Amino acid sequence: MEVVSQAPQPTIKCYHSIVNNTAVQLLYQEFTPKSSYTSGRNLQSYNFERSIDNFGGSFSFTVKEDTENLIKPFMDEVQPLDIIVISESGDAIQSDFIGVVTTISVGGMASNLNKVVTISGKSIEWLFSYFNINCDIQIEIFNNQEADKTFIADLAKRSGEEGIKVKDVAIASIKTFREQVSGLQKNGQSDSVITNFLIGDLIDLWFGKDPNNYIDASDDSFAYPISSNLFTSGKINIIDYLKKLIPAPIYEIFCYIDSANKPKLNIRKVPFNNPEANYTINPTHLTDYTLTRNCEEVYTAFFTYLEGTELSPDFYMHLAAGEGELKGYNFAQPNKEKAAKYGYQLLTCSFVGYNSKKNAQTNKQIIQELNKELESWFSNLDEMYTGDFTLVNVTKEKHAKIGEWLCFARGLYYVITEKHSWTYGDNPMINYQVIRGGEYPKGKFKPVEKLSAVYKEFE
Repeated sequence: MEVVSQAPQPTIKCYHSIVNNTAVQLLYQEFTPKSSYTSGRNLQSYNFERSIDNFGGSFSFTVKEDTENLIKPFMDEVQPLDIIVISESGDAIQSDFIGVVTTISVGGMASNLNKVVTISGKSIEWLFSYFNINCDIQIEIFNNQEADKTFIADLAKRSGEEGIKVKDVAIASIKTFREQVSGLQKNGQSDSVITNFLIGDLIDLWFGKDPNNYIDASDDSFAYPISSNLFTSGKINIIDYLKKLIPAPIYEIFCYIDSANKPKLNIRKVPFNNPEANYTINPTHLTDYTLTRNCEEVYTAFFTYLEGTELSPDFYMHLAAGEGELKGYNFAQPNKEKAAKYGYQLLTCSFVGYNSKKNAQTNKQIIQELNKELESWFSNLDEMYTGDFTLVNVTKEKHAKIGEWLCFARGLYYVITEKHSWTYGDNPMINYQVIRGGEYPKGKFKPVEKLSAVYKEFE
C-alpha cells in the first residue's frame, strides 16, 4: 500500500514573555520556509506532545545557528519562559501548539561546523502548575486559615440545593488563588517573595483574565459538600488542588487550542459512555500500528468514597468482598466472573468531602451511580486493546486530538496522547497512544473481532 507524502510548511513564532519584570507578548523571531532572512529558514526539526496523563505536555525544536548573518545569535535571544507558537500548516492562521521555554542548549561536532540550537519546554497550560504560593507552615506571612475562610465564603454563595457545578468550583478556586496573589503585591511588585506573580500575568495574556472564558467544563455538579482546603502547607497551585477535588479516573483535565487560537482548559467527566468516532483513520495515511490486550491491569471490585466522613477509607478497604450493605450503600460493585479468574482487585476513587453543616448528608445515590459507572468502564480492561497508531500528518486536514475517539477496523480507540514530529526532508508525522479499544454497539463494550485480518493492503 502506498502511503501519502506531505510537503511540510511549519511556522514557529517566538515571543518574549517577561521584559523589565513585566509580562509581555513581544514577537522577536519567526521560523518559516518563506522567511526573507537565512536564519528564519534554518528550522531543522520540531516535535510536541499533549497527554491526558501528563498535564503540561512537552515540545522541542532545533535550528541551525547562522552566526554570519545575525547581529545576535538566536541562542542569545531566546530566554526561559518565552512563549513558542507552532503552526503546522505554514499559514500561521491556525495555531497547533503553544509552549513555554524551559531549556536552551547548543551542540555540534568537530566534523561539522554547523551549530544546532535546541529549544524545549512545556505546553502553555503548564503555567497553571508553575504558578504557586509557598504556604509552608514556617512562613508566617501567609495566613492559610484566613485564605481558606475566603474560599469557603465564595463557594457558599455559589452552592445551592442542587450542589455546585464543576466549572464553578474551578472558577472559584482560580479567582480565590489570584486574589491571594494580588494581596501579596504592591505596585506590581511581590511584597513577600512567596509567589511568582508574573506567571499569573502571563496566564492573563495568553488565556485571558476571566476564567469563565477559558474554562470548558462538563455540566456535572457535586451533590455533597466539598473540601475548602485550597491553601495547605508547602507550595500550592490550582491544578494540584483541582486534581484532588476532581479525581481520576472519573474526571480528566487537559488543555486544547480553540478555533480562535486561544488555549482553554477542559475539565470533564471521562467520555466513556456511548462513545462515537471523532475521526476515522485513512489507510493511505497510516504507516504502522500496534494493538495489544493483556491482563496486567484488571479490576474486579469498584467503589468511591469520601475523605473526611465518619468512616475511614481503611474501613472500606477491608470489606471482605464489597457485597455487604453499610448504611444503605453498596460500597463496591464486585464482578464475580472476573474475580474467579483474577481475584479481588479493587479500584477506588476518592473525593475530598466534609460535613460543613450538622444536617449535611452524603448523597447515597450519587455514590452508588459512580460505583456502577466504574464497574462498567473498568471491568473489561483485559478485553480492551491499547497501543498506538502512526500516521502521516496531512497538515491542512482534520486530525484527532487527545480526548477524542479514533475509528479503526470497526473498533473505537480513545486517544490519551498525541505526538507530532517533523525532521527536515521527511514527512510530518503524528503518533497516537490509545486505550479502551473495542466495539461499542449501542454504547456497550464488545471485544473487537478479526483484528488481525483487516487492512490486507499491508501484506
